Amino acid sequence: MRAHLSPTAFWVLCAGLLGTVSIPTTGASPVQSGPRKPNVVLILIDDMGWRDPGFAGNHYIETPAIDLLARQGAVFTQCYASAPNCAPTRACLLTGQYPPRHVVYTVVDPRYDPGQPHMKVLSTKGNDELPDRTVTLAEALKHEGYTTALIGMWNLGRGRSGMPGSPTGQGFDVYHRPDDFDFKKDAYRNDQGRYLSDALAEDAVAWIEKNQEKPFFLYYADHSVHEPFDPKPELLAKYQHKTATGTDQGITPEYAATCEAADQSVGRIMSALQRFGLDTNTLVIFTSDNGGLPYVVNPLRGSKGLLYEGGLRVPGAVRWPGVIPAGKTCDEPVLSMDFMPTILDAAGLALPSNQPTDGVSLMSQLRSGKPLNRPAVFWHFPCYIGKGEPMSLVRAGDYKLIEKFAGPTYELYNIKADPGETLDRAKEEPAKLEELKTQLLKWQQDTGAFLADQPNPAYDPNATEPRGGGGRKAKGEKKSKSIK
Repeated sequence: MRAHLSPTAFWVLCAGLLGTVSIPTTGASPVQSGPRKPNVVLILIDDMGWRDPGFAGNHYIETPAIDLLARQGAVFTQCYASAPNCAPTRACLLTGQYPPRHVVYTVVDPRYDPGQPHMKVLSTKGNDELPDRTVTLAEALKHEGYTTALIGMWNLGRGRSGMPGSPTGQGFDVYHRPDDFDFKKDAYRNDQGRYLSDALAEDAVAWIEKNQEKPFFLYYADHSVHEPFDPKPELLAKYQHKTATGTDQGITPEYAATCEAADQSVGRIMSALQRFGLDTNTLVIFTSDNGGLPYVVNPLRGSKGLLYEGGLRVPGAVRWPGVIPAGKTCDEPVLSMDFMPTILDAAGLALPSNQPTDGVSLMSQLRSGKPLNRPAVFWHFPCYIGKGEPMSLVRAGDYKLIEKFAGPTYELYNIKADPGETLDRAKEEPAKLEELKTQLLKWQQDTGAFLADQPNPAYDPNATEPRGGGGRKAKGEKKSKSIK
């Protein structure tokens, strides 16, 4: 027992901190020509599975706007969320850090507070907001003259507007959330019948138009495609009459219609950039916050909440005409945490000097194909939620080692040969197992990761998980303007 420390189209459908910190100062010259720094639009879809967009191989769901974005830029063929659920991935995206750095390990859900009788080991709840002194992507850009906005979901704190836990306390000049348009929590329609993705996209377009004269950062975080669904009738009827074939079977018309509605919102934003003459000087990044629902991730194993491929694989594409060649694919694993250093690099800005950054800039790979050559990447989820249990993970080359704290067991997979993670190679390749165990333990120690390896004295093998409540529904969207 170890002592506690402090706290990619899928090879196109399965072929293949605290303390004083300083805001970054301008580093190397911006990579684009001209005096103005690039605008940045970061699009984060909620719960979209790795193969939902057409560019990832889907032949049932229609996503023309997202597919166009991908064709005009680069596709990450091995794109991963930095965590298997919402809040920690958003924290990684805005800080460039692994979860043990910012200690946002999971979403708030009282059913999974540590020490519940159905839990074999003592997990951790982690923080529900970023540490006060953390320098976020928005703060770094704002410090260098960018105007900043978050339109959509925050999910990283409940403090009042301007307080450290709120978006406006973490570098965003403007924060507009569903409540501001009279949407109740988790609702796709308000009392006037307005559809949420439409409302958010229209607001984003209005904000872009208002702020087009100076560099801007728009973080567009749509509620789609989170359950429960309430699709547009015309899109629902369309998919009810459209037959799913092959690997797309299992995707419901309701889900497909919700995905296409999200695509329409992306299309509005991309059209606005072109209409205002901004598209050639705007870096656009598109991705999702975690793996998809169980019925949309086949043939991958697992789903949202788990450290198997289905819980971590997400769609990923990036567009910057004249800088990123069109039709490019990037085949190394990239994580949510890589987007902060990528954006700062694109803007010619340095990283925060007094806080660690674990992500790496993808700009050299995107521009010229220079490999990242990272020896390994990691995930850490020392929590229970849904079907998820405390796990830690290292991916090195084609191999992936999962540590399951409640076992305690290790599982070893060759992701290139076995993308569905059907064959545990731990017994067949003991040397590789030990090699990756050593790497994982060192990383856990270096980052101060919480290790959920202690038995839960309240564990009852006959106990069952509490039902109802919890999750984002329990946390919800409060009336206060700057929750989540």
